Amino acid sequence: MSTEFHVAPTEPAAPRRHSMRWLWWLIGIVVVLAVLVVVADVAIRAYAEGQAESEIESQLPDTVQGDVTVQIGGFSFLGQLLAGSFGEVQLDAPALTVNGVPISAHVVARDVPTDLSQPVGDIEAAVSLDQDAVNGIVDLPGDATLVLGDEGVSYEGTVAIFGIELGYRVTGDVTASGTDVVIQPQNATLTQGSNDVDVDLGSILGGLTKDPITVCVAQYLPQGAEVDSLEITAGRATAHLTARDFVLSDDSLKNLGTCP
Repeated sequence: MSTEFHVAPTEPAAPRRHSMRWLWWLIGIVVVLAVLVVVADVAIRAYAEGQAESEIESQLPDTVQGDVTVQIGGFSFLGQLLAGSFGEVQLDAPALTVNGVPISAHVVARDVPTDLSQPVGDIEAAVSLDQDAVNGIVDLPGDATLVLGDEGVSYEGTVAIFGIELGYRVTGDVTASGTDVVIQPQNATLTQGSNDVDVDLGSILGGLTKDPITVCVAQYLPQGAEVDSLEITAGRATAHLTARDFVLSDDSLKNLGTCP
C-alpha cells in the first residue's frame, strides 16, 4: 500500500507588494504637499515683504528720501502670521537722505505684531554717516571742520589773536546719550603761527579746549528713538540706536524729534 502526500502550491506575495506600493505613494504625496507648503510660504513671504516695503516708504516723512528693503525672518511665515507676531524683521536702507543728510541704515525689529497699532517689542538700528554727512550735522566753533579717525575725532580751524590767524587742532572723545552727541575736547595744539605770538596756549585756544560740544540729533530720529553708542572709524561714524515699545504707525514714522 502506498501513501501519497500532496503539497498545496505557495501563493505569491502580491498583497504585500501592493501595500508597499501604496506606502510609497503616500510618502510621495506627503513630500509633494510639504514642498507646496514651503513654496507657498516663500511666495507669500516675498509678497508680504514687498507690501511692507511700499507701506514703509509711503509713511516716511517728506524730509526722508530713499528705498527700503524688508526681510521677514522666522521658519514659517504663515505660522507667524496666524500667531499674530513675527519674531524678527530686518530693514535695510543703504542710501537714505534725512533732512538732506545722506545716511545708510540697518534696522532689526523683534516681536513685530501683525496689528501695527500695537507696539514692537524691541528695535535696534545702526545708522552710518560718512565724513561729509557728519560735518553737515555737527556745528563746530568758527570755521572748524571735524575729522573722523580710527583713534577718535579731531577738529581743525583758525582763530585770530592780535590780528594774526593761528591754526589749531583739537582732539576729543565722543559720547552719546539719548538724543545728544557730546564731543569732549582733550588735547589742543597750534598747527601754524605759534612762533608769531608770545601767549600761553590755553589763552589762545580759550574755551575751545574747556567746553564740550553738544550736538542734538533728535531732528534726524523718530520720536522715541535714542542713541546708545557711537562707533568712529576713519571717515565714518556709526550710531547705534534703540527704541522700546515703538508703534510702527503713520504718525510715529512721520514725526521726527525736535531739539531745544
